[in-house]
Amino acid sequence: MISALESVARMGGAEPIAAAVTVSDSPGHADEHEQGHDEARRADRPTKQEELLVAQMLRHQVGIDPDQVGAVLDMAAVGLVNSAWRNSPVEDWHAGDGPLSDGGILRVNSHTTHRVRDMIRRWRTDCGIDAHSSTTDLDTIDIGAVEWLLRKLYRWFTDPKRNLPIGLTLADIAGDGLGEFDDHVAETLGAVVALAEERSNHFAFGRAAAHGGLACHHWWGTPAWPHLVDRFAAAVDDASDPHWGQDGQWFARLPTRPAQIADSSSLRRLLVRHPWKLDAASANYVVTAGIGYMRDSAPPLPATPDNH
Repeated sequence: MISALESVARMGGAEPIAAAVTVSDSPGHADEHEQGHDEARRADRPTKQEELLVAQMLRHQVGIDPDQVGAVLDMAAVGLVNSAWRNSPVEDWHAGDGPLSDGGILRVNSHTTHRVRDMIRRWRTDCGIDAHSSTTDLDTIDIGAVEWLLRKLYRWFTDPKRNLPIGLTLADIAGDGLGEFDDHVAETLGAVVALAEERSNHFAFGRAAAHGGLACHHWWGTPAWPHLVDRFAAAVDDASDPHWGQDGQWFARLPTRPAQIADSSSLRRLLVRHPWKLDAASANYVVTAGIGYMRDSAPPLPATPDNH
């Protein structure tokens, strides 16, 4: 098993969930037999050093409380979307003259994160876990319920009829690459199930959250996003902002600002709440104007162990 530090930026290495996961009828807590199985697997839980490393990443670099299950699962949604969706054959569909423009990717990424986060939240509630509970309470959930969730996500991600906010279905943009995408999603989500079963539920989701927070700290749904949007909204109203380079040369080359986002308050509201509702012209303007370059680097980890 590679270390948490080495593996947090990528996910994979498990049998495909489509073939390897036994699915429960519904999520829930362990029965007497499953409790014994859970006790056995928790005996092989991650080392204290690994636990502390993931907690430090979440607290100091991502900006969430690693002990609060709601915050960790919300960030795990970002990590799962990045691993299963964005870092996949989607990159090939986005390249060249494909149907996915840069603005389209912004809309689809944010909408996908929104949907996955909502599915995980409903699963957590159905499992009887409050958002303010301790992250370790995830370990009271039997592995069958974790398998159920990841199978549900797998089916949603790979549904050819899944409607995207750009007005196309997954099949429309995937073409003959749908099978390759299916395999990628199966492997990625299967790795989460495998890690939960081998180590613990809270470590598997915590690692996914750390991946999301570090690889995608500039995404919608992360703690950094509202501040990034504020900076961007201020810059698009100010040609002298340093964002536009010397003498505002980049600002002068921008296309006409679309009507949907002509008002900066509307721009900020759409970006913070639901960027997938941007129209095509507005989404492409936002990307062309360099919202992705507004990101800050993650702060360094503290030199001493986190004692919180």
